[in-house]
Amino acid sequence: MIAEPVDPRDVRQDVDHPVYRVYFWHQPDPAWGAHSWEWRIRDARDVFEVIGWAEAERGERTYQLFVEELMEEGNAAEGVRLVRLAGDDPTRAGEGVNITFTRE
Repeated sequence: MIAEPVDPRDVRQDVDHPVYRVYFWHQPDPAWGAHSWEWRIRDARDVFEVIGWAEAERGERTYQLFVEELMEEGNAAEGVRLVRLAGDDPTRAGEGVNITFTRE
């Protein structure tokens, strides 16, 4: 991880109420693949509310947490880009990372 100072004047727009996505994953046997359930979360107070909901709903599943970002070409929306905030896709090769959030 690299932490460095930043000039906040480069920000073009703030989003006070972002839209999140939570993808729950269940992979009982890696040889058989994984199942996912995808949810869009709107009107959350903050990311901690979304994490609380995901933790309460996940059961034995893992999850990924994303924030949606609209991709625009000129003035027209071209789709949605997902910015991963936490979790991993178990169907992708590589080492997984477990992330735990705590609120103090």
